[in-house]
Amino acid sequence: MIEKSLLKRGRILKKYTISRKQTLTLASVVLGTVFTGTTIASADDVAPSTTQAAPAATTAAKSPITAATEEINAKANTPVVPADKAKTGDVIAVDVQKTGPATKTDGADTTTTSTATIKTTSLADQDTPVGTSKQVSSTKTATSTKETADYTETTTETVNKTTVVEVTKEADVVNKKEVQGTSDIVFVIDKSFSMDDHINDTMKNVETFVRNLSAKNIQARLGLVDYEDSKHTNYHDFNGSKFTNDPESFISALKAIKTYGGYENATVPLHHIATSADYNWGTGANNHRFAFLITDEDIDLTKDTPTKEATLKALQDAGISLTVVGKTYTSIKKDFAPLVNGTNGLYLDIDKNFADLLNVQFANKVVETVQKGRVFKVQTDKYELISKTHRVAKAKPQTPSIQTPAKNEPVKTAVYIAPAALPQKEASLPNTGSKTSTALTILGLGLLSMGAAFGLSRKTKKD
Repeated sequence: MIEKSLLKRGRILKKYTISRKQTLTLASVVLGTVFTGTTIASADDVAPSTTQAAPAATTAAKSPITAATEEINAKANTPVVPADKAKTGDVIAVDVQKTGPATKTDGADTTTTSTATIKTTSLADQDTPVGTSKQVSSTKTATSTKETADYTETTTETVNKTTVVEVTKEADVVNKKEVQGTSDIVFVIDKSFSMDDHINDTMKNVETFVRNLSAKNIQARLGLVDYEDSKHTNYHDFNGSKFTNDPESFISALKAIKTYGGYENATVPLHHIATSADYNWGTGANNHRFAFLITDEDIDLTKDTPTKEATLKALQDAGISLTVVGKTYTSIKKDFAPLVNGTNGLYLDIDKNFADLLNVQFANKVVETVQKGRVFKVQTDKYELISKTHRVAKAKPQTPSIQTPAKNEPVKTAVYIAPAALPQKEASLPNTGSKTSTALTILGLGLLSMGAAFGLSRKTKKD
């Protein structure tokens, strides 16, 4: 009987043990399921992240002062070509002037300033207009911030630049060289009766002129023509040629001229000496051709005489310069003006001593060559570099100091006062899941509490 009773109690205890284990196991599974569900619900509620490609590496932009400094150094080191070997566009000089850096501090602000002026001179094209361009200005600014444990520093860089281009020209250089070349000179003398008052003075002046040529070793061939109308024009011959190198032969022919007639067909002899094959004018590189016409009247023209236009063209084509010694009356001078001006000649006064005036064309005969001055382009670049820095110190945390009681002062006993209890907030899980997850959480906790209560109840009955 006793054995049966013990056996029954043993079975009941075993059943209770199994039942308790199953209850705890079920509660654990439910709680685990609650947290698992919470986690999954939270992950579902969050939007999936999008993976972004890392930005491509970029080169940091240079600050305005750094960029300007590199530009200044590059211009200062521009290769220079010697001026005498330079071609259009070559740089022949670079002038650099710098100031600073100068620093000024005012409280938390520090300003540093420096300047640079660069003049670049290059050889310009000859056709480049001379003058100064308008000033071109530009400003570049950038701000940066530096952060440390002790301060915050803000720096603003500013570069002001102005550019002016000036084109200048050297003075032309005139090279003069006296030429001892040969000259062919033909005297065309009016022998009409109106020249009676002038013929003797004319012969003296011409003779003086010719002798001066010999004294100055000027190599000249001389020709002589005396004219009146077209039928009474005499072209003197010197041993089969219309020119002679012998001054005495020429002077002898000159003194033999006699006045005759009343017409002055001046275009007839001028056109003839320029076009006739009898006059073999010199062709040397330094040979010069002259015609000296001496008269006291204007030009008589007929239908049989060459026109002034035709005569001028003949003289120009032959390269003959015509100088007229005549009256200074306006009408006479005006009549010869086209022929004189058109051949780069002179008009002289017959009433004056014209021998010396004729010599002007020979004694002072020079060949001029003009060397054009070079044209330069001067570009002036001015830079102003300004750096302004503002620094603000950061506040540091204060360390509390310990009060030491004064000497002979009784020590005060510190009384500890417990802080009042703060109201307790209801514990809750983070609201990261859905409403279903929250319900499952509450259910799991409830089941867990029930299992524990049940276990305690069974234990009490057993005891």
